[in-house]
Amino acid sequence: MDFTTRDIATIALVILAVLAMKYVPRWMAGVPFLDAQDVKRRLDEKGDDAIVLDVRTAREFTGRTGHIPGAVNLPVGDLTTRLQAVSGDLEGLKTHPVFIHCHNETRAARAARVLRKAGFTDLSVIKGGIRGWLRHGLPVEGKS
Repeated sequence: MDFTTRDIATIALVILAVLAMKYVPRWMAGVPFLDAQDVKRRLDEKGDDAIVLDVRTAREFTGRTGHIPGAVNLPVGDLTTRLQAVSGDLEGLKTHPVFIHCHNETRAARAARVLRKAGFTDLSVIKGGIRGWLRHGLPVEGKS
């Protein structure tokens, strides 16, 4: 099979696009991305001090995948408005560990940027989102 320069350039661009889709949101989030098992371990250690923020829609939160036990559902589309409405009430939570997730990582990365700008200091995104959590066989609740 003979490849032309154009074919090689096209293949290279496709590979770069795929890599950009995966890593640009991580870079822009400006927070660590942690493996689900590490998050589970930290949740077990920190107990009630940690917050798991599920930024999927309410339908996804209660859907077939369920959600991480104890997670708070706040869809990323509502995040900015809700933060503005309760900004004073959140001051005490801004230094708490917050583990953010969605279906994969994209919306969670966006939420991390919003929360970081709002003054939250201990943010992490769960690698692979709920899919990564389930892939490791970790517990969920609320499956429909």
